[in-house]
Amino acid sequence: MTRTIVAVAAIAASFVTREASAQGFFLSPFVGTTLTSPTPNGSASKPSFGVAFGNLGKIVGFDTEIAYFPELLDNNASDAARSKVLTFSGDMLIGPMIGPVKAYAAVGAGDLLLNVQSLGSVVASPVASASNPESLSSNYFTFNVGGGAIAFFNPHFGIRGDLRYFRAFGFDLPGLEATDQLTLSHFDFWRASVGLAMKF
Repeated sequence: MTRTIVAVAAIAASFVTREASAQGFFLSPFVGTTLTSPTPNGSASKPSFGVAFGNLGKIVGFDTEIAYFPELLDNNASDAARSKVLTFSGDMLIGPMIGPVKAYAAVGAGDLLLNVQSLGSVVASPVASASNPESLSSNYFTFNVGGGAIAFFNPHFGIRGDLRYFRAFGFDLPGLEATDQLTLSHFDFWRASVGLAMKF
């Protein structure tokens, strides 16, 4: 009985390993920047950093992405206003694997955590009208669409380029306090990134 269990476990492990290899599990650390700003006077952000990991698939793949933006709302603002953003999303990657290259369209959704310190000078920010707090943190539901390509130089290493449009929605709590009506605040931005791709 024990031998049977061990044999079944060995066969299952071998099957899972072959499946993971066939489908192309990948890990991709990246750097990026925003191409547009949520604020009227904003510019491209400071470099952002992140990692994506998932499964390439033959046509449909999936990834999970975590990214950090050290300055998102207004990179031209003084030290009196600093914003930091952390995003977490799950995405579907749709596109065929043609030789060593996968070109894909992407769509996904997740969470965006925005932290703004000394908000007073960011008068046109999407979280605007709070009464000049020292620090304000808000969670936003976020969806993204875009696309990119992953090109492998050998069976395990390559590069990835990616372009995404993000749109974030959150509750306007200052507006709720002022009007007793719960509404959504929202903002959007484009992000471009490039990184290493490692396939296992």
